[in-house]
Parts: sequence; structure tokens; C-alpha cells
Amino acid sequence: MKKLIFTAILLTATLGAYAQKVTDLFTKTETKITYLGIDYSHVKLIGNFSQFAEAGVVGPILVKEKYFDSWNDLVVKEQEKYDIKGMFRKESIEYNISDIQKINKSASTEEMEADETPNYSQEDIQKIVSNYKFSTKDGIGIIFIAESLNKNKESGIFHFVAFNISTKEILLQESFTGKAGGIGLRNYWARSIFEVILQIKDKKFKEWKKEYVPK
Repeated sequence: MKKLIFTAILLTATLGAYAQKVTDLFTKTETKITYLGIDYSHVKLIGNFSQFAEAGVVGPILVKEKYFDSWNDLVVKEQEKYDIKGMFRKESIEYNISDIQKINKSASTEEMEADETPNYSQEDIQKIVSNYKFSTKDGIGIIFIAESLNKNKESGIFHFVAFNISTKEILLQESFTGKAGGIGLRNYWARSIFEVILQIKDKKFKEWKKEYVPK
């Protein structure tokens, strides 16, 4: 009898770890939500990135080594501006960008420069997510996957993704375009991710909640 009770408790705990739902993003819940950062490992750089006063000659290696970390750090250090909690009206969201920083550091730069955006499909995004290995093991992870930074169009394309960290199942995914702007290469492209966060916070949250949370 004790063995049966223990098995039932273990099964319930296991199912609870896996049973994350998209509605957890929009309602009060015990589900842990962790912001995991901006994944630049699949980004395409389009146009001339040397057209910044302090930049000089800029190639994908310099962008990767200097700015991938810098853009991620800004979101963590300036949380009031880059308002991840505000996007989903949450009082508390955990931050853990260390794994994404490692992924970005290992990204190949051989084909990072491109003439056009790759237009990643839902299947492409799911494949990227399925290959993640995070130190955070449970709850819902939210992440931005950068598709392109386009100097010609002065904008960046990012996929917002919320997924079950345990199963890698994508719960919510949508592509956004953020307008770039500002002085210096760092601030110029940081503006694009700020604009995406603002779009979700000011408009998209309400649309998603209406769609996913029945009245």
C-alpha cells in the first residue's frame, strides 16, 4: 500500500513538471517562468555594419565577440526599460542568460552575413528549441531567437518563443520586427529588441490573452 501511495505521488510530481500550459503565461500560477535571453546563434547580418561612428571595420566575428553579450546584458541590467515582467504582467520572472551566452559564443560566423532574411518557419524554430540544453530544467522558458539584423531596412527580426523547458514543446511563438535606432552600434541594435518587447507589452499581450484564455 505504501508503495502504491509513493508511486502515485511520484507520478503526480512528474506529470506536474511536464504539464505546462500556454495559459500559465496569462494567469496567476505556481509555474516558474524563466527568461533565458536572446539567441543570436542563427542570426543573419544584412547590410554594412561599419556605418557607425565608433565601429570602424565591423565583421561578424566582432559582432559576435563584442555585441551578442552586450545586448543580452542590457536586458538584464536595465530591467525597467527592457520590461520582461511587464510583457506578461508578472510580479516575478527569473533570469538565467548564462546558457544562451555560451550558445552565442559557439555560434559559427561563416554564413552569418547574408543578403536577405532567412524567414525561419515554425518548424525551424522548433528545431532550434529542441536542441537547447539549459541548466534550468523545469517550468516555462521565454526566449528571443534573432533571425536577422538588417541595416538596409534599419530593423531586426526576432521570434518570441515560450516553451516547456522539460519537453521542449513550444507553447507560444511569433515573429516580430523591431525598429533599430540610437547612437553607436550597441544602442542602435539594442533598440530593435526594446521595440519588440514594447510591442508585446503594449499590444500583443492583450491579443494573446483573448485568444488563449477563455472567459
